[in-house]
Amino acid sequence: MDMVWTTQSGTRIELIKTGNFLLDGGTMFGRIPKTIWKQWFPADDQNRIVMAANILKVVMGDKTCLIDAGLGNLYDEREQDLLEIRPEKIDIGPIDYLICTHLHFDHIGGIHGLDIREGVLAAKSEWEDAHKADPLTKGSYRQIDLAAMTPKLMLIEPPFDLNGHIRIIPSPGHTQGHISVIIDDKFFYPGDLIPTAAHCHLPCIMAYDLYPLTIVDTKRRLLTMAKERGWITLFEHDPYHPCGSIAYSHNRFKALH
Repeated sequence: MDMVWTTQSGTRIELIKTGNFLLDGGTMFGRIPKTIWKQWFPADDQNRIVMAANILKVVMGDKTCLIDAGLGNLYDEREQDLLEIRPEKIDIGPIDYLICTHLHFDHIGGIHGLDIREGVLAAKSEWEDAHKADPLTKGSYRQIDLAAMTPKLMLIEPPFDLNGHIRIIPSPGHTQGHISVIIDDKFFYPGDLIPTAAHCHLPCIMAYDLYPLTIVDTKRRLLTMAKERGWITLFEHDPYHPCGSIAYSHNRFKALH
């Protein structure tokens, strides 16, 4: 079941599950040993765990915004065999803006076919990095997705406010141009800064995180804010616990479901 909230300002927030895919558990938890992470995410016989692709639809008066676009279904046979992508059939409807936390395929692959009236927002540094030939990142960015963004592209340099309800903030670490989103100072969507509730624990970082020490510092700062301000945090890749409030005890952050 999709999850829907309305803030005191009247903003409507809907968490939409666009589908699941499989990813190697070791890459998702980096230096955390399997004996620990398998308690949170059980793995199959190929060491793969289920990942969600949870996006947000935000309605602010007469404006509708989508935060990330999900996986989509434009994948070749090799990609499908590797990831076993299971997209959901959903009707997003027309939107005014698409905000991209970053430009990896599992976050913007669903852009194809979206009816975007005004603009696609992405950090300028993220757009630039997506076009660099980097052996660590070239498999994460797809030219087909970047081309689909181009006609409506709006490059921003966070922090950036949209319509008085959405605050876009820099959250580097996964990529240097990664951004996170705060809605009405109540909901926090960190994208791949904190992809699952388990990643609230600071040492839980992904092999895909390009700047490990940066992401630890960024997580510490924003999780502290989430705890102090009482934000509800929404986890993009968590199929089991897609949201929670942030607590700190026994020298570690955790999400309360």
